[in-house]
Amino acid sequence: MFYDLHIQGSPKMALHAQKLGYNGTALVLNFKDYKDKSAIIKDVQNIRNHFQHDSPFQIKVGLEIQARNPTDLKKQVRKFRDKVDVILVHGGDLKINRAATEEPRIDILCHPYRNRYDSGINHVLAVKAAENKVSIEINLKYFLLTRPNQRYRVLNQFRQIVKLQRKYKFPVIITSDADSVYDLRHPHDIIALASCFGMTNDEAIRSLSSVPLDIIDKNEIRRQIILPGVRLVNDEGQGS
Repeated sequence: MFYDLHIQGSPKMALHAQKLGYNGTALVLNFKDYKDKSAIIKDVQNIRNHFQHDSPFQIKVGLEIQARNPTDLKKQVRKFRDKVDVILVHGGDLKINRAATEEPRIDILCHPYRNRYDSGINHVLAVKAAENKVSIEINLKYFLLTRPNQRYRVLNQFRQIVKLQRKYKFPVIITSDADSVYDLRHPHDIIALASCFGMTNDEAIRSLSSVPLDIIDKNEIRRQIILPGVRLVNDEGQGS
C-alpha cells in the first residue's frame, strides 16, 4: 500500500494517483488558502464518489504552514491542528527546522534542506524528530526542479538524511509535492530512484507505505482523544 501525503492542485489529482497505484493521498493547502477549505472538501467529496464504496483509497486534507519564526509556528500549529488531517511545515530555515522537530503535533517537516548546502538536519534535530515522530520529507519535486548541474547537491542532502535516519531512527517520508499530473510518479519508479540517494528497497517502500500510514492512523486516534487518557470508542455496529 503506497501513499503520497504531499499533493497540491485539484482534487482530481487523487484520481490519477489511484491509477498509478497509490492507496491514498493528502491534498495540501497553503495556510493562506485555508479559507477555501470548504470548497476543497466539497470537491474531495465529489471525487470520492468516483471511487467504489469498498475502495480502500483515502483522501486526506493537509495544510503546509509557512512560519516567520518558531513562535509563529507554534501559534499556527495550535490554530490548525484539529482542523486538518495532516500538518506539514515549510522547512529550510534552521530555526524553523528545529522548532518543527520539537513539536509532536507536526506530522511532516518539508524539505529542511531548501536553499541550503547541508541537509538542514543535524544530530540534535535527528534525535528530536525521532522522539516526537516528526517525519522528514524527501521531496522529489525539489530534486526534479533543481538544475541538472546542481542535482548532485540535492542527492548529497538526501544521502545525509538517509545516513542520519539509520542512526537515529526518525521517520522519513518520500513525497511528490506534485501540482500537476506530470509531477506524479509510479511508486515503483520512486523506489528505483531512491537507490540513487542510498536507500534500500525496503527503506524506500517504508517511506511510501508504513510511514505515511502511521501518520494517518496517529491522527485518527488523535481525533478520538477528548481528554488526556480518555478516548472515544466507535460503537458503530453495536446494538442500541
